[in-house]
Amino acid sequence: MKIVISGSGEVGFHLAEQLVTSHQDVVLIEKDAQRVKFVADHLDCMVVHGEGSNPETLAQAGVDGADTFIAVSNLDEINIVSCLVVANEFKVKTKIARVRSLQYRRSGILNNSLLGIDYVVNPEIEAARAIMTIVAHGATGEVLVFDDTDIQLRNIFVDENSPFRNKTLREVREEIRYNFIIAGISRDDEVIIPYGDTKITLGDRVYIVASHRNMERIFARTGKFRHKLHNVVVVGGGKIGCYVTEFLLASGRSVKIVEKNYKHCKYLAERFPEALVIHEDIADENLFEDEQLHTSDLLVTTTQDEALNMLTALYAKSLGIKRVVPVVNKSSYINIADKLKIDAIVSPKASSVSAILKYVRRGNIKRVYTIFDGKAEAIEFTINPSSKIAGKRVKDMQLPNGTLVVAVNRPEGESSKNFVPNGEFVIEAGDNVVTFARAEQVDSLEELFLH
Repeated sequence: MKIVISGSGEVGFHLAEQLVTSHQDVVLIEKDAQRVKFVADHLDCMVVHGEGSNPETLAQAGVDGADTFIAVSNLDEINIVSCLVVANEFKVKTKIARVRSLQYRRSGILNNSLLGIDYVVNPEIEAARAIMTIVAHGATGEVLVFDDTDIQLRNIFVDENSPFRNKTLREVREEIRYNFIIAGISRDDEVIIPYGDTKITLGDRVYIVASHRNMERIFARTGKFRHKLHNVVVVGGGKIGCYVTEFLLASGRSVKIVEKNYKHCKYLAERFPEALVIHEDIADENLFEDEQLHTSDLLVTTTQDEALNMLTALYAKSLGIKRVVPVVNKSSYINIADKLKIDAIVSPKASSVSAILKYVRRGNIKRVYTIFDGKAEAIEFTINPSSKIAGKRVKDMQLPNGTLVVAVNRPEGESSKNFVPNGEFVIEAGDNVVTFARAEQVDSLEELFLH
């Protein structure tokens, strides 16, 4: 599959890296010469120096006949025009644009078929959705949910007090009788697809698949009890902060917004009359006591300053706030979050990449999540009646090494049943099958589920 990506910022670079790892033919277009050199030195793909809206640059990148064109530069207008040029000048099956501005969505211009945009992704909306899901499940960690099912994929960090520490998967299953699967373990910058004798060690991040009810029971065993999160502080009144505030207010929660820009505070007060808008700098150490923020149940930090988001979350946690969720993109912050007792991290970059991959991956796909900085993916496939998988037991599917079937949702009339399958489980046509795979095995997994 050939994929051309315009823009090699955080989203473009991370997306290209993941697609290259899964053996796709990727070409990156980048207008900044220094960035071109950096990408060429770090990714095994072709990099073209130029503007993604320029027909000559697009031709040089070989966009004609490509399977997918993805415009993820930092400018909405460039992304929209790039897709317009590709749609009118070249033959490309799928065109995807990253568009941040809500004005374009509200105007309806993006629905115009003449623009040639097949799918639009908004990173702020995707990040806000991730935060909303985390909050709805008690903010005890990252939560990945799948369509029409209560099956979840969540991770638990193994610290000194973890009941998983120094135990094999078999021993864990004997102690915890609930129905669940340990889909993967991230350890020392790699993802392990475990077996019965795999031992879980200190510092591991264990990815678990289970129903909502069983997941709550498992988390309770690790000391992560679900708290009522009614009083919430949102730090930063930007796009993500606004989307999250809308959700929180709609769910009946009490919200305080901290924003240091006075003019923007006036806008926020008009937009959210039910919320308390505080015109202060969150870095002011007296603010928490003066405004009684430390008595809140949850703090979500959504400013553009990732370091400030992390530091604010840590400080809030030290003051006794039950749950904290900072928004960050840097891998270094994400990797140390568990050790710092941060409850959950949300990455707009990862959320955007996951949303885009849904339209890039082959097969009848309902949902894709990128995991552990792109080193693994959770993919939900729907099984067609003509599929060679239909009617087979899981153990007879000839799954590629480094992949697992971790959950199955089976529609039955107006309802459905959820299963955490073993090797004897038989896959049927119409099933929604959730898989977990290392990134380098995704291409082989797609082949298996393609028909």
